[in-house]
Amino acid sequence: MREYIVYRHGYDGANQTPDRGLPSKMPVLRVEAGSAEEACALAARQVPVSDGQRLSAEPAEVEDTREDNRNLRAEAL
Repeated sequence: MREYIVYRHGYDGANQTPDRGLPSKMPVLRVEAGSAEEACALAARQVPVSDGQRLSAEPAEVEDTREDNRNLRAEAL
């Protein structure tokens, strides 16, 4: 099993609006799963998803590496 970051895509007045400065693609959960599809299914039990919204998942190590690189660049400034 590996860790996935689950993202919710799309705006909805109840849980994700641009008025509050929230992005269209927002990380909502980190979960251990056997696949991205399984991660989305697990997240769907815990995360509200309205009509017009959807979930996707990416391996956590990919985003963790990006975040590490952003932090290294910030420290270099």
